[in-house]
Amino acid sequence: MSNKKNKITINFVTGNPLKILHANIALNELGFSVVGQKLNIIEPREEDPEKIVVEKAVQAFQQLKKPLIVEDSGIFISVLGGFPKTFVHFALDTLGIKNILKLMEGVENRNAEFRQSLAYIEPGMVEPKVFSYVDGGFTLADRIWEDGANDAGEFDKVLIPPGESRPLSMFSKEWRAKRDAKQNKGTIHYEQLALWLKTNKL
Repeated sequence: MSNKKNKITINFVTGNPLKILHANIALNELGFSVVGQKLNIIEPREEDPEKIVVEKAVQAFQQLKKPLIVEDSGIFISVLGGFPKTFVHFALDTLGIKNILKLMEGVENRNAEFRQSLAYIEPGMVEPKVFSYVDGGFTLADRIWEDGANDAGEFDKVLIPPGESRPLSMFSKEWRAKRDAKQNKGTIHYEQLALWLKTNKL
């Protein structure tokens, strides 16, 4: 963690530019910013995002030896018992989004939510500190929207945010990051981290 022009900079171990954008939108107004650090991390096979981020944070810290954060999330579809949870890539590789929608044919309850966790660790800490929140209220569409962003994920083409009539793929990355920060203001894990750092470390 470093201090540049009165803003605290945190290392974010990720190769995903959307996560960097998302974190900065949530943290900049709180006096923090993040910079990306790409490392080779073995992805733990766990259903719970909190367990995953703890393992990833420990792995990352062994390599970087600096204060850092890692993040992970899962998509939980209510009527499918939470499936696919954190196994999103596995579900897409094996079933595919079309077959997942087939599982939902005739089902009225199409509720889904993102469960997201973040872990922070720095020298001297025995174990990472974990922060979590739920971004809920999503609806699973009854079809795949193919006319959105070319780089959209498969689930982005079917997950409709609360209060909207189109899925995530139809909105810009900036809009999505701002929506999440606004929708979950006060509970989003980045804010929890900032408050904890200000209370315990600064």
